[in-house]
Amino acid sequence: MIVFTLVNEATDDVWVGTAREGVSPEARFKQFQDALGLGIAHPFYKELKTFGPDAFSVNLFAAAEDPAELKMLFEEALEAHDGKSLAGIKTVRPGTTKAALAPKPKSRSAAASARKASLGGESPVASKPVREKLSNGRTGSAVKERKIKEAIEAEKAAIAAAKAKRAAEEAAEMKAILAGLDARGSTLRKR
Repeated sequence: MIVFTLVNEATDDVWVGTAREGVSPEARFKQFQDALGLGIAHPFYKELKTFGPDAFSVNLFAAAEDPAELKMLFEEALEAHDGKSLAGIKTVRPGTTKAALAPKPKSRSAAASARKASLGGESPVASKPVREKLSNGRTGSAVKERKIKEAIEAEKAAIAAAKAKRAAEEAAEMKAILAGLDARGSTLRKR
């Protein structure tokens, strides 16, 4: 995850944005350029249309390891450059994402209705409504369940052992500190 800046050389406006892992600042800027033709209303697109992509310089600000660090670096870049945020700017027309364009699966009741309609509306055999089977968390195999339980127990034992080891180390450290304090206290009384 990265934080980048787009500097409009004509106006000295700085736009600050972020990109996912594996997406370079230049590639992200290219996404904004490609989205320019979609007619999305935003001040950045207006500026990009007015001055053109050649008026912008693309710079990497920082790289982040996790979302919290990304947010912190993003805010830092906004403050450092007195920039404007690119966060939330759409690069695709609403409703054109892969999920929105994917065909919707037909429900079983719709498929059954279609079948009834093709048979002339009458079913040859009166059928009961079918209840959908719900998962109850069981694997259906005693051997698999036993292996899962054993793995959980082994993990719990490892956690308990690590806890006990950590407690023993802390106790030993505390004992050494107290022994040092006792030794120092006894030498001070002798003086």
